[in-house]
Amino acid sequence: MRAKWMVLLFIGLAGASCAKSEEEIREEFDVIVADSNACNDVSECVYASPGCPLGCWVAVNSAKKAYVEEQARALIEDFESGGRSCQYECAVQGPIECTEGRCQEGDSP
Repeated sequence: MRAKWMVLLFIGLAGASCAKSEEEIREEFDVIVADSNACNDVSECVYASPGCPLGCWVAVNSAKKAYVEEQARALIEDFESGGRSCQYECAVQGPIECTEGRCQEGDSP
């Protein structure tokens, strides 16, 4: 019986140690956003809501919004599988722009 508990403990610790850090998921998410925010006009840009710890929103091409949010959920699940979690409140987002071929949050008036 003791051996069974030791195996379960080892499996639990191994699983927790495989979870990605906040820094790792942020780096992966930054790449996803960079690959998803190309635009020719502001009408192509929308805000996606990734969630904590990846941010309240990111400006992306509207065709990529669902993909970005899906990838964010997967990264957050991986982060949380290590027993971590976070929560924060989001302020109102600013205007959205298409600048130099990239969707981004614009300057508030």
